Amino acid sequence: MAIADDPLGPFEKCPLNPVLNSGHETGLFPFKEGIAALAIRHGNEHNTIQFAPDGINFEIASTVSLMPIAPGPYVPDAFTNTDNGRGITWGLCHFTGVGKHSILARFDCDLSQDHDAPNMRQTEHWWPPEYYYKSGLGEAMRGEREQIAREDLKKT
Repeated sequence: MAIADDPLGPFEKCPLNPVLNSGHETGLFPFKEGIAALAIRHGNEHNTIQFAPDGINFEIASTVSLMPIAPGPYVPDAFTNTDNGRGITWGLCHFTGVGKHSILARFDCDLSQDHDAPNMRQTEHWWPPEYYYKSGLGEAMRGEREQIAREDLKKT
């Protein structure tokens, strides 16, 4: 993290870097009197929502099982001088690796002081087995697994 009085700089690095221990593709937004972070991928604190009253000293507030990838939250009060950030209820994210394309998608959530959607705060999600196996192994991996199985059969 680096701070400046002007968007063009000069910037001064925060002596507490890194301020988050995880979160490639992190989304930040003002919440209550501080800053909330969606720490999405990579690191030992991935898939967490974190909060820092001072905007620097983040602590885990919640773990989450389905996070938006590369979130761009819609933050109505992002550029107001609010001392009480209202939070977010939706935003945009993206999916890559869909053939040769990326997909821009909307995500919905209940991370707002103004809404209460208990169904969006469930901590457990059950997915049917076909969800986990819908992609299957690629052709190269199937061939590799078949070769390993043949070698194992020869050993017995």
